[in-house]
Amino acid sequence: MKILGLYNGHNAAACVIKDGQVLINWELERFTRIKHDYGFNQAFLNKTLEHCGMTFDDIDLIMTNSQDFKRPPPWKVPSTSANNIEPFMIDGKQAYAVNHHLAHIASAYYTSPFDEATIITQDGGGDNENFSYGTAKDNDITGFFRSNVRNIASYWSGITLNNYRMPRLHAWDPGSGAGKIMALAAYGETNLELEQDLQNTMNQPIQSHYTDPHSRAFNNDEDLSDVNQQRSKDVAAALQSYTEKTIQFIYEQIYAEAPSDNLCIAGGIALNCVANTRVKSKFKNIHVPSFPNDTGLGIGMALFGHHNINGAPKASTYFSPYLGPVYSDDLVFKACRESGYSYASLDLDYLVEYLCERKPIVMCRGRSESGPRALGNRSIMCVPDMENGRDFLNFQIKKREWYRPYAPIILDKYVDDVLEDYLPESPYMSTSGTIKKEWRDRLSAVNHVDNSTRPQILKNEHNPFMYDLIERVYERTGIPVLLNTSFNKQEPIVETPEEAINTFKQFDNIGLMVLHNMQVIK
Repeated sequence: MKILGLYNGHNAAACVIKDGQVLINWELERFTRIKHDYGFNQAFLNKTLEHCGMTFDDIDLIMTNSQDFKRPPPWKVPSTSANNIEPFMIDGKQAYAVNHHLAHIASAYYTSPFDEATIITQDGGGDNENFSYGTAKDNDITGFFRSNVRNIASYWSGITLNNYRMPRLHAWDPGSGAGKIMALAAYGETNLELEQDLQNTMNQPIQSHYTDPHSRAFNNDEDLSDVNQQRSKDVAAALQSYTEKTIQFIYEQIYAEAPSDNLCIAGGIALNCVANTRVKSKFKNIHVPSFPNDTGLGIGMALFGHHNINGAPKASTYFSPYLGPVYSDDLVFKACRESGYSYASLDLDYLVEYLCERKPIVMCRGRSESGPRALGNRSIMCVPDMENGRDFLNFQIKKREWYRPYAPIILDKYVDDVLEDYLPESPYMSTSGTIKKEWRDRLSAVNHVDNSTRPQILKNEHNPFMYDLIERVYERTGIPVLLNTSFNKQEPIVETPEEAINTFKQFDNIGLMVLHNMQVIK
C-alpha cells in the first residue's frame, strides 16, 4: 500500500508511506527555497514521487485537505469544516480529505512512544477552528473534539507582524517572529496590568491602519521594533506569561474531560519550548513531534490513512525525524568537484580535532530533518565554550538579532549532570531546561540570559554518527555537548548537496563542511 499525504496550505508538505515505512516527508520550502511556501506545486509533487522511485500512477491512497490559499491542485477537494473526513476520488484513486486539526492530532499521536494518550492541538486556525483535543489508544483515534478558544497563536503572529515590525515574506506567510519574541521575553519583566492590556487590546478588531492590516495588534499597533527598549522586552515577557497561563487553564480543563498519563501536543503553539516545559499539569509525560506546526499536516494525514483507515498497528518507539530525500554518492561527488574547494572522504578524527580547536563547522549529512528545526543533519555546530560563540554566530554567520540564543545537543547519559528543571525526553528540541551553575561558563554559547536552554537530548539510537561525534569531543574537552543551529542564512534550511555548497561559500568564517560522507575544506 502506497499512501500520499499532501498538504497545500502555508508550510506545505508532502509525505509518502509504503507498506508502513515513511519513504519521504519534506516541506515545499525546501524545494522552492521560499520560506513557509504554500499551495499546490506540481513540480514539488513530481520530485517527491521521483525521490521514492514512483509516479502518481503508483499511489494507492491519497490523504489531503482543501486548504490551498488560491493555489489549488488539479482536482476538487471537499471541505472538512463540517465533517472530519470526506471520501472522494482523484483520477480513479481513493482519496480522503482530512480535517486540519485531526491531521495535527494524528501527527502528534502516531509519532509518540505512547500506546494511549490525550492529544491537544492549538494554532491560528484551520477549517474554521483553532483548537481541538482527542483521545487515542493503540492504532485508533477514539475521540476527536474541535472548537474555538482564545486565539493565542494570532496574538503571537499579530504582535510580531505589527508591533515588532517583522514583515511577511509573502501574502500567506504566518511569520517567523514568534520564536524571536519568545527569546526576547527572557530579557523582560511582566506584570498583571500589562497582561490585561495585552488581552484587551489584542481582542479588538483589526484596523486598516495597522502595519499589517490583516493581523491583530497590541495597543493600537504601538511601535515595539526597538528591541533594546525595556518596554519591548516587557511586552514580550507579558505575552509569554499570558500564553503559559492560558495553556495551563486549557490543560486543566482537558485533563478533567480526558485524563491520561500521556499528553501529545501539536499546532503552532506547541513550538513554544518554554511553555511546553513550564506549564505543569496532571499529565505526567509529554510528546511534541518534530513538526508540530503545519509542516506536520502532510505526514499527519498519511499516518491517519495508514493507521485509522487501513488499520495498521502503531509502533511505540522513537520516531525518526530524518525523513528528507536521499542523495546519491554521485551527486555528492559532483557537488564537491564543482565547489572549487579541497575535499576528501570524511575523517572523523580530523573532524573531532577541528571542533576541539574551537572552530565551527557546518553539517549536511544523511536525510534532512522534518519540521522547522535542525537536529544535527543540517546544522552549524561548535563546542559551546567557544569564545564569544553566540555573538560570533549571530553577527558573523547567521546575521540575526543580538538577543537570539542557540541550542545544545546533549548526550542523554550526561544530561542530568548539565541541566535541571528539564524534561527527560526531548529528542526534537521542543522543551527547555536550566543550565546548572557549574556548567554555565562551559556552555556559554547556548546559555540564554535567564540560564535557560532548549536541548535536544540525544540517545545513540536517534543518530549514531552524531552520538559518536559528541562522545569523542567529550573525551577531549570534558563537554558532552555541541551547539547546534540550522544550516542556513536568511533562507530555508539547506536541502541538497549543491545548496549546502552554495551556503557554505557565504560563511567566510567557517572553513569545514561535512557533506554526507565527504569533508569539504576551504
